Amino acid sequence: MDTPFHFSIETPSGVFIEGDDITAVEVATSVGKLGVLARHEPMVAACPPGIIRIRQGGEWVSFRTSRAILVTDGKTVKLLTPLARLAV
Repeated sequence: MDTPFHFSIETPSGVFIEGDDITAVEVATSVGKLGVLARHEPMVAACPPGIIRIRQGGEWVSFRTSRAILVTDGKTVKLLTPLARLAV
């Protein structure tokens, strides 16, 4: 069974989305594609503009962001970006 963790996308205007039932995050970084699961090694990564995918409730949800910084401490994942929106 997938272990859920806390995830948020935060912009200068405030929290764009957050949840405690996220089981995976997929994001492109400056060095390649990255998948993050619960208990991931703590890290900080630079992300170019693009699509961020999260797995929530068994479904994948996609967001488009401008450049971003991804931060995880092994318990939470936070994406800091100037601009985010739901991708369609």
